[in-house]
Amino acid sequence: MKALHIFQDLGFELFIVTNQSGVGRGYFSLENVYVIHRQLQNDLRENKLHPFKDFAICPHSPDDICQCRKPSGQMIQDLITKYHINPKKSYMVGDKLIDAESGKNAGVNGILVRVSQKTDFPFFKNLLDFAHHLKSNP
Repeated sequence: MKALHIFQDLGFELFIVTNQSGVGRGYFSLENVYVIHRQLQNDLRENKLHPFKDFAICPHSPDDICQCRKPSGQMIQDLITKYHINPKKSYMVGDKLIDAESGKNAGVNGILVRVSQKTDFPFFKNLLDFAHHLKSNP
């Protein structure tokens, strides 16, 4: 939560961009995903944080042919267009290479946290380390 406070104090709007292949595979419904997202929003409010501005969800399985599934940058591009976001001042942060690749494919800065991989993407041990980096390098 501390990292989210820092991001919001720095003026960043926060979004979730997620592949939810379990929907496409029939493991759970899209409504189940919405329930979890509503709870997450409530948890943020309870911790005196602004809720996420929006969620971009790809409900398709990896076998489906879709344009939205990460590492495509389509979901991020849609958010950039919808909210008039400056991609050069934006970050896609995730713990998988496809997250950083998705950011790069959308024209934003891809960042990896938690999982170090041989890649050219910047890596941080955790989200809080990245938040401190942004705070000290505005």
